[in-house]
Amino acid sequence: MTGTTHKLGDTRRHYWLAVGMADISGADLQRALEEGRITHGDWAGMVERCRGCNWADGCDCWMQTQSAGEATVPRACPNAEMFDAVIGSQSDA
Repeated sequence: MTGTTHKLGDTRRHYWLAVGMADISGADLQRALEEGRITHGDWAGMVERCRGCNWADGCDCWMQTQSAGEATVPRACPNAEMFDAVIGSQSDA
């Protein structure tokens, strides 16, 4: 196996980073979970992808400069597509 490895980050920290990114982007993950648009497994996968992200420090700094519910998730976020899908499904609901 080649390449660099990245130690997974603290689960609690990355849980809260994912919650923060959801708030900043306007993705209502709780509603999506309650309505069956995402599963508990999807949510756990989001936290795990966040834990493996090399951009976590940049994410934290970026979120501090954004207004809640108005930001577009940066493509550097490994969960950008999931947040986009949740936001898109909110408009369909």
